[in-house]
Amino acid sequence: MKNTSLPLVLLILLLCCSTAFAIDAEKLFMPGELIEGHKKYESQCKQCHVRLRDVTQKQLCMDCHKPVGKDVQKKKGFHGKNKKANSSNCTICHTDHKGRDARIIWLEKDQFDHKHTDFPLRGKHLRVECNDCHEKDIKFRDASSDCYACHEGDDSHKTKLGKKCGNCHNPKGWTSEQFDHDKTDFTLEYSHKRLACDLCHVGKKYKETPKDCVACHAIRDVHNKRFGDKCQDCHVEKKWNKTRFEHNRDTEFELKGKHLNVSCHSCHTVTGKTSSKKKVPATCYSCHRLDDIHKEKNGKQCDDCHSENSWLKTSFDHDKKTEFPLKGAHRDASCQACHKTSSKKKPDKACYSCHKHQDAHKKQQGKQCDSCHNENTWWLKDVRYDHELTNFPLIGQHAVTGCESCHFTSAFKDAKSKCNDCHHDDDIHKLALGEECQECHNPNNWLIWEFDHDQTDFKVEGAHDGLHCHRCHIEPLDKDRQPDFLCMDCHHRDDIHNGNFGSDCSKCHTQKSFSSINISSTIKYRTKLLIRSDEEL
Repeated sequence: MKNTSLPLVLLILLLCCSTAFAIDAEKLFMPGELIEGHKKYESQCKQCHVRLRDVTQKQLCMDCHKPVGKDVQKKKGFHGKNKKANSSNCTICHTDHKGRDARIIWLEKDQFDHKHTDFPLRGKHLRVECNDCHEKDIKFRDASSDCYACHEGDDSHKTKLGKKCGNCHNPKGWTSEQFDHDKTDFTLEYSHKRLACDLCHVGKKYKETPKDCVACHAIRDVHNKRFGDKCQDCHVEKKWNKTRFEHNRDTEFELKGKHLNVSCHSCHTVTGKTSSKKKVPATCYSCHRLDDIHKEKNGKQCDDCHSENSWLKTSFDHDKKTEFPLKGAHRDASCQACHKTSSKKKPDKACYSCHKHQDAHKKQQGKQCDSCHNENTWWLKDVRYDHELTNFPLIGQHAVTGCESCHFTSAFKDAKSKCNDCHHDDDIHKLALGEECQECHNPNNWLIWEFDHDQTDFKVEGAHDGLHCHRCHIEPLDKDRQPDFLCMDCHHRDDIHNGNFGSDCSKCHTQKSFSSINISSTIKYRTKLLIRSDEEL
């Protein structure tokens, strides 16, 4: 019978041995080396394990990692806000006994959700690289969440507004401000809401900023301080030009027509001697004497002809009271356009007397302006002119070409009528075919052309047929001297005879091909040369 008490005795001895022996025994069951950070606890298993108890070791982890423990307790930080990390054993994510160089923190930066931390990323922070905030060799939890720690260089206020950047700025963009000015003792309303901060806070100075209107608006005081410094008595924040003052109610001069849009200082002149209590003259002439083109010859009762709606529109009926009824553009012309100085002298009714300064033709078309122009408009829009009556009728593309394409000035007779005068840039032949463009081209289209070379002294056939014009026509064509082309001019490189048979290649060769030879002509020509040679000998 076997002795079953021996293993039990050995187990009791192991449990009852000294501490050193017990530690050695525990190390026998250790599944592997600890990580580098836990190396010093390799012989102190109780730091992480409760001996002989298969229970969670979470509390022992928290006792050692106190900051994490506080986060879990207060539900802050990654471990406190992450439900999985808060409720599970630490060993689910952080294993040990994997060796000194083992990785026990499985944090993927690209997949990490920052909303599980105390600093959720919003706005432009979503596009910031991790390393911009989390420096190397510094724990992620130790990264500063204070704005000023990162944005000190962006502080244009030089700490004059403190370091609480979030009071004004937001994560959408450093320039996206959310400061509520209404919480100050100067509420922004109407136009003030659209102003840039620097207009009032010069040099980034925010304390002791003047709140009086005149502090900012003195430069716009058209009254030159005649009405004091209390701008708000008349002006409002909605718009500087909108005032509480009502001229029709508060004065004896009711504003009507164009007077409604006239600035105050047009009548209330700004001078140091003028008193604000002094009444401004209410007669038309007191303000409009400089507008009196009649030089007082029609008196000072301006309202006999003029009205408050428009100084230029008068009640005078030119059609009934004169021999020159106003039609077309003449209706809108000012009186002084025709009546220069003396209102008694009748102006000349001829067009040229008024429009000679507009005669861009330099008198080339005469002085009968109305033969082309009319009263509706002086300009080209309504001009009556038939180009067909000239020596250059417009046909084809010329009919739809703008006048200015040929007439560089309004002195129309200065325009040249030769094709090459206008089309020299289109002449790809560089004058090699002369200047008489119309011999080939027509007005329908520059690219539509027709020319029969057979009508010349050189009939094109054989290999010559299909050659580009520029193969022969190289130099500019002299109209007084027609070109005299010889075969040798083009074929001197093809002459294997080195000129021994002369320069008239056509006596043997044909246009079909330079290598094609007329045998009968060749025999006759060579026979003639032999006879000539014998005679010379």
